[in-house]
Amino acid sequence: MIIEEQIEENLIYKVIHRVKVNYQKKIDRYILYKKSRWICNLLLMLLYAYRIQDIGGFYIVTYIYCVYQLQLLIDYFTPLGLPPVNLEDEEEDDDQFQNDFAELPTTLSNKNELNDKEYRPLLRTTSEFKAWQKSVFSVIFSYLCTYIPLWNIPVYWPFLFCYFFIIVGMSIRKYIKHMKKYGYTILDFTKKK
Repeated sequence: MIIEEQIEENLIYKVIHRVKVNYQKKIDRYILYKKSRWICNLLLMLLYAYRIQDIGGFYIVTYIYCVYQLQLLIDYFTPLGLPPVNLEDEEEDDDQFQNDFAELPTTLSNKNELNDKEYRPLLRTTSEFKAWQKSVFSVIFSYLCTYIPLWNIPVYWPFLFCYFFIIVGMSIRKYIKHMKKYGYTILDFTKKK
């Protein structure tokens, strides 16, 4: 009995491992095609928007999808090593919390005196490829949720629409405050030519 369970667990582990390896092989093929990936993502978003418009429902799913996309965008433009933007207001008075995170470098160290003119862009919290991957998964998941009638909760969509833009405004304000506090801009991520 115990041996059969171990064999079954081992078989499940091998199948899961094989699926992960095959998935990684397939996804690694697309890493070089940045524009094509984002165009494909845009087409999936348009397909989702058409489905929502066609069936006339699932506004809660769409709202959650849009909030998730907003969070992905904020993570994409936040430098690595800083506290998350959403924790900024909650922990503002706690000096111990602020000391736990590294600050952005303002000067080069003595080791890099030879490379004074070298420009190094900031590293992102979420890489472009991971942001694309999460965005594709979220739009596919949202699209699949539209086939489950349980998720079609009746709601007056103009309220959700207005509430979403209030959240966008508050998030942008919080993000600008975060950028001023830690001294970075969105342009710091781009390469100088």
